[in-house]
Amino acid sequence: MKKLFFLAMAVIFGLTVSNNVNAANTSAMAVSSVAASSSSDWDSILDSYEKYVNEYIAVYKKVQAGDMSAYSKMASLMEKYQKLAKQLDNAKDDMTASQLARLQKINAKLAKAVQQS
Repeated sequence: MKKLFFLAMAVIFGLTVSNNVNAANTSAMAVSSVAASSSSDWDSILDSYEKYVNEYIAVYKKVQAGDMSAYSKMASLMEKYQKLAKQLDNAKDDMTASQLARLQKINAKLAKAVQQS
């Protein structure tokens, strides 16, 4: 049951970000340049998102192993996700192609970790 819950959460998370990435890919083709400060802002957000995904995977594995204390940590991670999802949604029009590729790589890492459990 708990595996199904976390798989569902990861799928929802992945679909939300994936939809944003697909829209961003289309937008990125139309945008020829991005201001350096904006680009570095998105790099910072991607850094935060990657850190979040790493933390989520670690907590997810603990939950899978039966660590009941990890459930409370999962709740706080969902709050972080909401903030990051909003930032990533705002970024979709300004990310460079390499930033979008990085975002897709991070999403793939999350999906793989959840599927392996």
